[in-house]
Amino acid sequence: MVDTRRRVPRQGKAKKLALAGRPEGGPGPRTVFTLSEEETLDLGRALARGLKGGEIVLLEGDLGLGKTVFARGIASGLGVAPEDVSSPSFTLVHEYRGGRLVMFHVDLYRVNDISDEVGTLGIEEIVTAGGVVVVEWGEKLPPYLRRGALTVRFHDLGEGSRRVEIVPDIRAPARRLGDA
Repeated sequence: MVDTRRRVPRQGKAKKLALAGRPEGGPGPRTVFTLSEEETLDLGRALARGLKGGEIVLLEGDLGLGKTVFARGIASGLGVAPEDVSSPSFTLVHEYRGGRLVMFHVDLYRVNDISDEVGTLGIEEIVTAGGVVVVEWGEKLPPYLRRGALTVRFHDLGEGSRRVEIVPDIRAPARRLGDA
């Protein structure tokens, strides 16, 4: 069998940080290619290094494309053991402490009508708690809670490869602690 995937040169961690956290560039979208689960985990770690607390990171993409792996990477970059992170599909929200920031991991996959459940899930309170809020199936979050969020979109390229788009919301200032 011939491998027809377009090969992307492996990037060093410093380059990944520049792509993910954008310390060297200004606002605007970036696209990164990952060729394995480990590279997706590393990309999440790199992104986490630039987080200060109060950010919302929306993860979007089909089932099995690496959203939970990326969330584990963010947790690891914040100082939380990645093996402790699991998809909160049934509990909807997991809270992880022990790192430099608290991480709230929200999974909206099983939520049908988010407008009815936002209050019962406590998402508005979580967002204002000052930690990092990582939302799987972030496209389900109401627009007013998406303001200022960083959106990470996963696209399947086949054979374990992913195109990952990292898109900051530059239309509105980032949501910070206490900014409802």
